[in-house]
This record gives sequence, structure tokens and C-alpha cells, in this order.
Amino acid sequence: MKLSPITSSHWYQIERIQQLAYGDDYCESMAVLKTKIAISPQTCFVCLNDQHRVVGYLISHPCDKKSLPQLNKASKYIDSTHLHLHDLAITPTSQGQGLPSLLINHLFVALKAMNYQSASLISVQNSASFWQKFDFIADNSLEVPISYGSNAIAMSRLLSI
Repeated sequence: MKLSPITSSHWYQIERIQQLAYGDDYCESMAVLKTKIAISPQTCFVCLNDQHRVVGYLISHPCDKKSLPQLNKASKYIDSTHLHLHDLAITPTSQGQGLPSLLINHLFVALKAMNYQSASLISVQNSASFWQKFDFIADNSLEVPISYGSNAIAMSRLLSI
């Protein structure tokens, strides 16, 4: 497996993986995802298999910790030391191969060279226990945007400097 920055040639595959991972519940338009990637391409990656097909992706960007990004709403760049891990998805056929760890660990290595102090995410589909493996904890000080529904959980972690 190889990690790579997201390029325009990956869009169709990202859209397919997103649909497989979330169905209609949490899918965003490619136009919206492109805004999230455009503001921080250095914190967005795909995982490619030996045939150069996208088998997973991670999208993250800076945000205001007091106002987490809405689902399916374009994001704009802000200067912040807080990173929001917006999306991580893996193809069903590639699950169980450690790809989430590969993507997340790659992100945190990249962040060491940047000035981020904390990270957040919104746990959906009962994934909180998965995120706890990466030291994210439920954070009641963060407000989950209503667009994620009532079962979503805001989680955060401090980043080692």
C-alpha cells in the first residue's frame, strides 16, 4: 500500500468509497469535499493498492474548535492550531488490513512539522470505540452540528508537540 496526496484523478474513487462507507446518511457532494481538501491538501491523503486504485482516504483541515464543520457544507480556510479530521473511509474489501492506522499515523507524523495543538472529529455510525484506539475521547465541550444527527459524538485529542 502507498499513501499519496489527493489529486483530481482520485475523485471518482473517493466518491465510490464514500457511498460504500456511508450510504445516503453521511455522503457529501464532491464539490463540498473538494473545498475541504483545497484548504489543507497537506493533511489529506489516499491509500493506493498495488494496482494504483484508491482503497481508502483521509480528509482533515484546520477549523475553529468552537464551530465544527457542518456536514455537506463547503469549508473555508481559517488560521487555526486546531485540526478537524473530517473523514476517513476504507473500501469494504480492504478492511482488516490496518489501513486506518496507516492513514492516521501518517497524518500525525505530518502534523509534527506543523503547528497544530489539538484535533477533533465527529464520530458517526457507532465508531467512538474505534477512535478511542487513537486517543480521541468524547468531548462535551464541542458542539456537534445538527447535520450529523442525534447519535453523532464530538471527540478530540491533544497533539504532542
